[in-house]
Amino acid sequence: MDTLMKIKQFLMDDCCLSHFQLWQSLKGLDFSLVLSHHFDKETPAPGGFFNENIRTYENFTDIYHHYANHTTIVFRLSKSSVLKIDSMQKLKPIIDLYYLQVMLDREKYIRNKMMDSIRDISLLENLDDLLKKILENALSVIPAADMGVLWMYEPSLDVLFPKAWTGGPNEEIRKMRMKVGEGIIGKTFKDNKSFILTNVEGILSESSNISPDNLFHLYNSVKFDDLKSIISVPIKIEESTLCVLIVYQNGPYPLLTKEDQQLLESFSDQVSIVLRNSRLYQNLKKQNDLLIQRDTIHNSLIKLSLQSKGLQKIANEIKKMINHPLMIVDLTDEQLYSSPSLWKMELPSELIKINTKLQTQSFFTETYNSQSLYIHPIIAIDVPIGIMAVEMEEDDLFPLNKMIIEQASSVIALEIIRKQTLVDSFYQKTNDLFNDFIQSGEYNLIRKKAVELRIDHHSYYMAIVIHLHPHADFHFLNMQMHKLIAQIKKKLGIFVSIVFGYGNKVTLVCQFNNYADHDYIKKKLELIHSNWINVHEESLKIGIGTSYPSIDNIAKSYSEADKALSFLISRQLKSIVSYQDIGINHLFIHQPIDDLNSFVNEVFNPLQSDKDGTLDLEQTLLAYMENDRQATQTAKLLHIHVNTLYQRLKRIEEKLQISFSNPEDILKIQLACYLRNSIVSLT
Repeated sequence: MDTLMKIKQFLMDDCCLSHFQLWQSLKGLDFSLVLSHHFDKETPAPGGFFNENIRTYENFTDIYHHYANHTTIVFRLSKSSVLKIDSMQKLKPIIDLYYLQVMLDREKYIRNKMMDSIRDISLLENLDDLLKKILENALSVIPAADMGVLWMYEPSLDVLFPKAWTGGPNEEIRKMRMKVGEGIIGKTFKDNKSFILTNVEGILSESSNISPDNLFHLYNSVKFDDLKSIISVPIKIEESTLCVLIVYQNGPYPLLTKEDQQLLESFSDQVSIVLRNSRLYQNLKKQNDLLIQRDTIHNSLIKLSLQSKGLQKIANEIKKMINHPLMIVDLTDEQLYSSPSLWKMELPSELIKINTKLQTQSFFTETYNSQSLYIHPIIAIDVPIGIMAVEMEEDDLFPLNKMIIEQASSVIALEIIRKQTLVDSFYQKTNDLFNDFIQSGEYNLIRKKAVELRIDHHSYYMAIVIHLHPHADFHFLNMQMHKLIAQIKKKLGIFVSIVFGYGNKVTLVCQFNNYADHDYIKKKLELIHSNWINVHEESLKIGIGTSYPSIDNIAKSYSEADKALSFLISRQLKSIVSYQDIGINHLFIHQPIDDLNSFVNEVFNPLQSDKDGTLDLEQTLLAYMENDRQATQTAKLLHIHVNTLYQRLKRIEEKLQISFSNPEDILKIQLACYLRNSIVSLT
């Protein structure tokens, strides 16, 4: 038997009452009739909240039982009924028991509502609908509250705006924008703590700094004629305040309590879970969408790569995907591929120089047009082989754009390597053909090999052999070789008959009809040499053969170029030299540099004795031999008297134990002076 039935049974059997009612008011709300027996006419609800325990009317008497949290139970007797004092005392514990039962049922109701909210959270429905449903559940377990609003913070605007509401506000509230610290909502967000206001004065005081615009929209969205109490709580995600949940109570008395505040804080935790789940869900959805897009993009680019459409087609496809002008620079041959084709921009040599070492992405501002470029190096086997430059600001680098660029860089790297592999195969074949060509001795065979090498008929031919600085990384060295050949083709153009690389050597045959072009080609080679040092901080060794007419003499010019290069290598020189310029040095090409230096020092070291202070003897000997041992001319050149010259020559003979009248001694001294000057000048 439930408590109400116990009360009814007690009143009927023990008290012999025939006409009675039981009314209740929870949390200060309107009274509701919960038990009625033989009241023939409808009676009004108890007339408000009174401190007294008994209130008598014309046809009935109300007995009030007051409890905590504005809860009241009223026992009503008809005028004809009489309840004795001892019966009233016995009735009191039964009504108290009923109150406890009501509170227990209320707690069960709250728990069920909380469980409903938790189940709603797991459904991950539309966020706005879900937040509104949680608000409705909150108001259902805080019966004194009439309406609630959830305010969400927007970092980009630094304001809070209504995200969800229930219980009264119309669409006008959507126009409100509360600054941090503005009104009750802004203060709750700023202070990051909940509070309750149970008097109009406090509410007005805390709302005094609301802007006129927000007040206008607020009063147009809801009426606050009898507002009595407010509870406002912050909602945090990972210790950061994101929202504010506020509920309002209207009526004659303030009814919201600390218990309601704690209950609302519990619901704010649920909202926090909803928002966190929504954020996680959105992130997962975004990542999933990105993965799907990534697969689509990857398949599109791989298809282009497999079809060998080339870098220009790839550049056009990337442009369609990211909708930003871009340029691909192939560092192996310094070719540019831009999309749109009219979007041309000269990348500074400093940028290319930096990117040969750059391993990460960066933004770069092009000074001439103040364009902001996103620079993405194309890396293959830890070696930068290209650059992708996209015209965009940092804010334009969305995750999707970044993903497209990263995906495209792999495809570009594959395309450059594929092209480089084809070129390497061509160079290998050309190297084999050229070796057969220069070893051919028979005229018809030479002509046949020349046709295979596509050597056209010109008046003059000149061979050049270039030695690149050795590098432990084969792939890096191979890329350097490709870049050098690209420079040669760019600078020499129509003069290039054959050019190919093998190992760390580049072989070049130039062709021209006017002998004067011989000097032009040498100047261009000197420019290539100096540019290479500036950009790559490494020197080249360039050996140049003699210019000869007829295809038959290409092998001879190549042999000379190879010897000139061998001379630079044996002397450990970083320079460019023609075979004609090494003169008699061609006799010593394969002689170790240490042996040559030892021979030169054998002649000149005795003349550099500090005791004699005779550095003049070394200069005197060099000048004497350069002037073909003409005493008068030598003395004039040194600005000394001829007798002083003879005295110095005598001392030189004594120190070197030679005689200037002995032909063998003269030959030895001449050779030492020549080698000394040639080594110094070429160094």
